[in-house]
Amino acid sequence: MGATTHHTGAFLIQTPDTVFTPEQFDAEARQMADATERFVREQVIPAVQQLERHLRTHPTDAATKSARMRALLTQSAELGLLGIDVPIEFGGLGLPKTVSALITEKTALQPSFAVSHAVHTSVGSLPLLLFGTEAQQYHYLPKLTSGEYIGAYALTEPEAGSDALAGRTRAERIGDHYHLTGNKIWITNAGFADLFVVFAKVGGEQFTAFLVERGAGVVIEREEHKLGLHGSSTCRVVFDGVAVPASNRLGEEGEGAHVALYTLNIGRFKIGAAALGIAKEAWRLGYEYARERKQFGHAIIEYPLVWRKLAWGATLLYVVESATYRLAEALETAFQAEGASRQQVWRAAAAHYAAECALLKVAATEALHQVVDDALQIHGGYGFSEEYPIAGLYRDTRVNRIYEGTNEINRLNLVDRLLYARRKGFWQPTDTCETATDTPEATLATLRGLVGAALSRLEAYTELPQLLVEPLADALIALYLLDSALVRARQTRLPAHEAMLALYHEHVRRQLAGWSAELAGLTDNRAIAIAPQPLAPLYQAVWEAHRHA
Repeated sequence: MGATTHHTGAFLIQTPDTVFTPEQFDAEARQMADATERFVREQVIPAVQQLERHLRTHPTDAATKSARMRALLTQSAELGLLGIDVPIEFGGLGLPKTVSALITEKTALQPSFAVSHAVHTSVGSLPLLLFGTEAQQYHYLPKLTSGEYIGAYALTEPEAGSDALAGRTRAERIGDHYHLTGNKIWITNAGFADLFVVFAKVGGEQFTAFLVERGAGVVIEREEHKLGLHGSSTCRVVFDGVAVPASNRLGEEGEGAHVALYTLNIGRFKIGAAALGIAKEAWRLGYEYARERKQFGHAIIEYPLVWRKLAWGATLLYVVESATYRLAEALETAFQAEGASRQQVWRAAAAHYAAECALLKVAATEALHQVVDDALQIHGGYGFSEEYPIAGLYRDTRVNRIYEGTNEINRLNLVDRLLYARRKGFWQPTDTCETATDTPEATLATLRGLVGAALSRLEAYTELPQLLVEPLADALIALYLLDSALVRARQTRLPAHEAMLALYHEHVRRQLAGWSAELAGLTDNRAIAIAPQPLAPLYQAVWEAHRHA
């Protein structure tokens, strides 16, 4: 075991001595989290439920939706929730990334509010922090943190989704103004946003970011008819020669890719934290229903096929939570590093952990999918009824694996960014050829040898082979989660943590044989044979530890 390390790809080299865990939050952080949860449960959830019922009977009433959600966001500003990552001098709270993640978990309890809040506080505000001039920051950030202005992020276009840099929106400079022409789609908060971060190509070539105020002539088209998130605003935005002062250019001409991607890195971290919060809520709903629902004379929670789902859900929450706060600490360390200027440090920090942010986004949203699906299954037929909240969560959470980079794109990003980090000298493959999996430590050594060999061989490819990237990315995700869960269990020594670590470890062992077979062409045919261990006692241990915790 090595010392605590904070750099991208560090998890490929060694297991740290310590990581930040939720058990380390102080009383002040917990009080802030409790206050946020009370606000969401008492103010937000009832209001959005009423809003969605209204929209079912008046589906074209976009004005009501916009007014209600904007009012909730403005109300949240009174608790400081619109400025959790913004420094104090701009009216924000300037919270550490660990506490910011905890608050994000709590805002996520109502998904329509969560996505509206997250767009405003992350991709709607962070570009100003990372690339804004001092004048831009002092002019806009206090308005954004107070709720006077609501932010939106206009990147996606009809022909440019995952390939965002292929956008066709143009900007032509005439004198002291740029004139923007084009269309953006799937723009969250568009129905009521005041300030849009918009991306366009100057002269059709230079991909550039702009701060565009709603009153400049932006046209907002109808609300999209979405599968879920019915309480949030999502519209197409049209720019027909909209004049934007040159002083509202964000960064330099041609720097838009950096503005977009650095911001999205942190946005993906926030999606991971939000997915964790929603998953905890879904698990709670499944657990409480299973305790109350009786069949054949017993509460259904007494039946192994029910409590086993809850035990696995609790395990997924444990490993994802461990990874989330490990990454939060690493990001905070990077954001607090010394440098020529705070903005340069922050840009470097946002870029540095691109791989881990992509990893967490995939891991958390896919764990969320499993937990929500199992919670609905526990509800049986009632889970298919809109009278029960799990139905809404099921619809609302599906988009998490799509927006801010589909999970397929983020698997590619994960591998690509780790290869880039190796070329920059941040990590080197371990020399181990271990194939042992009898302990979590041995499995981690085996995983490091497998993914290190595969990544090394991929350096020779000019284009990543996607059929190999998927198993490699999944092995990388399992490595990071298992590593994080192991260190946390060592720190806390809680029986529940040790039991969940053991169960997750066995699931990783069982998948390891498949990953090694899929990656054999990259690893000199290093096949890894696994003798599966019985799962039943591991599930039993998790459930017993949970019941007695």
